[in-house]
Amino acid sequence: VRQPVICINNHVFCSICIDLWLKNNSQCPACRVPITPENPCKEIIGGTSESEPMLSHTVRKHLRKTRLELLHKEYEDEIDCLQKEVEDLKSKNLSLESQIKTILDPLTLMQGNQNEDKHPVADNPSKIDPETVAEWKKKLRTANEIYEKVKDDVDKLKEANKKLKLENGGLVRENLRLKAEVDNRSPQKYVFCS
Repeated sequence: VRQPVICINNHVFCSICIDLWLKNNSQCPACRVPITPENPCKEIIGGTSESEPMLSHTVRKHLRKTRLELLHKEYEDEIDCLQKEVEDLKSKNLSLESQIKTILDPLTLMQGNQNEDKHPVADNPSKIDPETVAEWKKKLRTANEIYEKVKDDVDKLKEANKKLKLENGGLVRENLRLKAEVDNRSPQKYVFCS
């Protein structure tokens, strides 16, 4: 690239090419970021230019090395930033997974409820609150009703599944029979007179 210039997002262009582009557009051709007098394209130091005399081999070598070091540092910084982001996301993911497990695990919920309800009884073991007993009976009755309903639903689904499997088997056999029948037919039956 002759006389390289760079936009704010590090896209490199030939200065002549970008000047032609900017006559009709006011943004970077690659990323569409506005290129304005406040936010112009900048020349890259060390780029080759036709007006400059040819630099010696050692100077060009040092310029390339410097550009490479700058790019390397930039990429290393970006990698570090992305690694931190990955670690943050992993920790958030683990936190959310543990929250989901505690919410969805009925045993944990029941133990939590038992622990909460045991505290008043532990303070005074001789007294058992009749309201607490009634509440527990109601919860137990509700849980049993839900269990029976789910059990009935599962049984109905199993029956429906068996029927569908039998029906599917019949359809597969019928399909195979029809395929065999089509294969055995003479192709002469399908020839049309022209």
